[in-house]
Amino acid sequence: MKTEKNEEYLNRGMDLKRLMLYLQRRIWLAVVLAILGATCGGVIYQVARSMKMPVEYEAVSKLYISFGHDESGEVYQYYNGYTWNDLLDTDPIMDLVMKGLPGYEREQVSEATTAEILSDIRLLTVTVRGENEKFVREIKNAVEAGLREYARDDEELEQIKVIRSGVPERVYWDDRTTSACVTGAVILGVLALLGILFGYVLDEAVYVQEDIEKRYPYKALGILTKNQKGLQPYARELKANIRYMMGEGRTFAIVDMADHGDTRRLELERLLNSEGLEAFTGTAPEEEELSWSREAKEEAPEKNSQWDILAFNGNILGEDECRMIREAGGVILLLPFGTDTGRKVSRILSLLKNQDCKVLGMIIAQADEEFLNRYFGS
Repeated sequence: MKTEKNEEYLNRGMDLKRLMLYLQRRIWLAVVLAILGATCGGVIYQVARSMKMPVEYEAVSKLYISFGHDESGEVYQYYNGYTWNDLLDTDPIMDLVMKGLPGYEREQVSEATTAEILSDIRLLTVTVRGENEKFVREIKNAVEAGLREYARDDEELEQIKVIRSGVPERVYWDDRTTSACVTGAVILGVLALLGILFGYVLDEAVYVQEDIEKRYPYKALGILTKNQKGLQPYARELKANIRYMMGEGRTFAIVDMADHGDTRRLELERLLNSEGLEAFTGTAPEEEELSWSREAKEEAPEKNSQWDILAFNGNILGEDECRMIREAGGVILLLPFGTDTGRKVSRILSLLKNQDCKVLGMIIAQADEEFLNRYFGS
């Protein structure tokens, strides 16, 4: 029987409503980790941007080209971006440029310089890049002077005039801090959700009676809620199940897996010794919330009808306690709501079996009323 129960529990399907409520109780963790991920992403990007980015300077010059006229009086207009980029590498221009750059290599100057026509063919943009500010400034000045001199000697050009000579400036990567923050938030947020889902798969805690019925071969007798709000249906069901199971008996033992046996004993005795929920609560259910600690206004039942409950904690069971459980006729295990005590429960069940202690059933203790009401749709 136990093997069949365990096999059924291991092969159980996913309760989507239980999963959603489980995620709802832990979604704050994913939010916190997403915020942490955004912070870490932004900080890491800024550190990498300042420390790993290569040092590079750039100077941009704008030159205006005045074209010459051919024999028919038409203006030469066939210069374009590719032409100028190629022209800079040719000897006529490069020789003029290198005159102002003693000590520099032609290849070094050529690799650092780019010329392009962006829109208007009369507007030439020259960009010089390099690792040294002085290097960039000197090459920029030499290129501007070389192009001006080249235009004076070329019949297809009248002149090249520098309309803006930029100063060398440090080149930085595009600021993508926002993207880095979003990426960090998504990564840690997704990992948090996967971790929560993985935890759900491994979670052996009990939340509703069905969890007990699927895992253990014992009756799920009912639920004791935490704050005693909205208890009427749960208290009524628990009281009915225990009374029906015990019949004429009025004595049994409880073992609390959360080690609050005395408190749980008082709660159960008040519930079972009350006659109706009005006597148990001290007021009508529709008038005031249920409280475990209120005294009943009605007279207590006769002494011989009083319930006598022996309470033990899961961490103190021994020979004497097992003997008292056998004398009481059986024991009910109280499993804490939402807490994984599966291994502890297995150990206690093994002890009770070896000591011939009858397990009457199980109760979920300290249950969250809000979770229960949402799960059961009330």
